[in-house]
Amino acid sequence: MEELISVIVPVYNIDKFLNRCIQTIAGQTYKNLEIILVDDGSDDESPRICDEWKEKDNRIKVIHKTNEGPADARNVGIKNAKANYLTFVDADDYIESDLIESLYKALIENNAQISLGGYMYEDYSGKNKLRANERYIADSEEAIKRLIRNDDIYIAVWGKLYTKEIFDGIEFPSGKINEDLAITYKLFDKADRIVHLDEAKYNYVQRNGSIMHTKFKLEQTSVADFKEELLGFVEKKYPRLVKDAEKFLVVSLNWCVIATYKKKLKKEYKFYKAKLKQYIPRFLKNKEIKLKIKIKAIFIAYLGFSRFYTRKILL
Repeated sequence: MEELISVIVPVYNIDKFLNRCIQTIAGQTYKNLEIILVDDGSDDESPRICDEWKEKDNRIKVIHKTNEGPADARNVGIKNAKANYLTFVDADDYIESDLIESLYKALIENNAQISLGGYMYEDYSGKNKLRANERYIADSEEAIKRLIRNDDIYIAVWGKLYTKEIFDGIEFPSGKINEDLAITYKLFDKADRIVHLDEAKYNYVQRNGSIMHTKFKLEQTSVADFKEELLGFVEKKYPRLVKDAEKFLVVSLNWCVIATYKKKLKKEYKFYKAKLKQYIPRFLKNKEIKLKIKIKAIFIAYLGFSRFYTRKILL
């Protein structure tokens, strides 16, 4: 008999896309699923759609909760999951019919703790881009290196299958965005074997109203905070990845300084500018960081800039 797999779907005001998402999960060739829809306080038709699907498919479990963000919704899903295997699907995305079967077979055949493939990128113009290169097995260090370098392993938790046990002691940071960045490398660290497939069966949809495409919010600066945590993590456990982690961090620190300056957030601007200045000596010694990025960091941290320079030089 097939092992039970829990599919966790955080749902928030996504009624236009939700039916398609759930349909592609319910229609998987792998049938032994527990589909957990976590309604995070939606005020559109999403709660009704979730409940209607629950009536149609006894594999579906619906949890209605107050709005606390996708990180909390995912944590609730994990706590309520009964299976020994977990996967995540975002409610505005959709998956090919054999995604879960492919990930499960790869996981079991290779005695791995995480399996993943590529994904199809779909934006509001309808264009698709394939992100899948080769099939291989990686250890923790290799997977984290590819993650930091933004090679063929991506930050998002969706599109991957996990053994539930590697989430022991790891939670998404409550109330934060960019929450995937905070934990994905920690999950890789706990996995002895990570299998990467040369297939793209997850359809990642970027829409105008998504978190990634809304106007700037201060919470978005968490990307630099989480990358700084990652740098501290690899300094202790994977010193060969430090230069990659520094390169990963500098771009986000540059962005945080520029964004808070443009939004006239004086306190936050001073904070991230001081943080950038703190790292400048390290960045300058790092041969992996392009000269252009180093010059930008120096300019931002030490010389200051006007709106003209922000627009013409730094962006």
